[in-house]
Amino acid sequence: MGLSTGGDTRRGATLLPTRQIRGRGRPVPFPATLDRTMRDDYEFVILGAGCSGLSLCYHLLESGVDAPILILDRKTSFEDDRTWCFWDVEYTPFTHLARKEWSSWSFASETGSVTQTTEHYPYKYLAGRDFYGHVLDRLAGSPNVTVRLGEEVGGYAEESNGVRIGTSAGRVLAGCVFDGRSLSPGSIAFEEARRRSVWVPQEFLGRHIRAGRDVFDPGRCTLMDFSVDQSRGLRFAYALPTGEREALVENVYLSEAGLSSQAHRGEIGTYLEDAYGLTPGEYEVVGEERGYIPMTDHRFPRRLGERVHSIGMLGGETRPSTGYTFLRIQRYCRELAGAIAAGSEPPARVHPRHLDLLDGIFLRFMRERPGECPEVYRKMFAGVPPDALVRFLTERSTPLDEARLIRALPKKPFLVLAAGALLECVTGGRT
Repeated sequence: MGLSTGGDTRRGATLLPTRQIRGRGRPVPFPATLDRTMRDDYEFVILGAGCSGLSLCYHLLESGVDAPILILDRKTSFEDDRTWCFWDVEYTPFTHLARKEWSSWSFASETGSVTQTTEHYPYKYLAGRDFYGHVLDRLAGSPNVTVRLGEEVGGYAEESNGVRIGTSAGRVLAGCVFDGRSLSPGSIAFEEARRRSVWVPQEFLGRHIRAGRDVFDPGRCTLMDFSVDQSRGLRFAYALPTGEREALVENVYLSEAGLSSQAHRGEIGTYLEDAYGLTPGEYEVVGEERGYIPMTDHRFPRRLGERVHSIGMLGGETRPSTGYTFLRIQRYCRELAGAIAAGSEPPARVHPRHLDLLDGIFLRFMRERPGECPEVYRKMFAGVPPDALVRFLTERSTPLDEARLIRALPKKPFLVLAAGALLECVTGGRT
């Protein structure tokens, strides 16, 4: 999902027609025309058929690129295994696929709750199944695109005439490589980022619930409910009702809680009973998703070589202070595809540089003062006008929006953390 302070992640309401949760457990149909025999060489090879890899290929086609493109991924199918949420602050080619939207959202903690309504920026819910199906259909209509699933990438090396990639199906030469594989725990990039940065993990498990009676308010979603037990670490619940009887409910930790899936499920069950009066026998689980999102101010390299670029989480497209990734991916892939089509230099970044300091301060606050976070978030949601808050959370804020945010936050702890962050930058204490 992405932290509920910007879901991008962070709800009444102008609503889209409610649709039943469907297809959970069934793979997304894979067009046979995409599974073409591999050539010896391609102009572009994309590693990873996730959100960033598929989005880049989609934007390349929309930009008029007709050179041969190969997408490689070790997975063997596209499962309906994830959800992306984002505020509708700008056009994306996937916004119309949203199954649901909310213009009102709520926040809760032990000290109170806040409900806000926006007139301009609804919060969108995009199911993985719908995204995958739409992109695959677009790619299937382009004879220059090949997608090979079940292919292991052993590594790559730059040569004078391209990048030589070793796969389980053989070697292939690429004019340019875009590495969009996930930032997975245990990988070199993951461990380096954790060691060299301010690091706050976001661990979550979500369950798609279908209740036997009307209990949910489909006109409002819950972005962050910190009123849940905090004994295992900083934690909140997140609920996206898609109908009076259906919702995605997530259990989210902003700490290395290390909970098993069963423990997450137990805490979701407790939340459903406490918040909605639902006992286990009154609902069924029709789908589940689990994730680990590193929230870090690590400067991920955009170029991994002369002809190798990183995209997605590996390219730093996760917002450090919120965990939201979807809009950043769309912005970067759109700009990158446009640069490639125009024969110009790929962009190094598309998000505002001046927000890096604020993101770093928020990260430090979550890491060093987790017990104070629920009240700080409550003040932020209560004290900042909803449209201004949305613009900040989606990196579209004005100086006035940022001034309103700063005014709503406690000054002393954030000034201390800001001083530390600035000192670190000046002294080069962290690279």
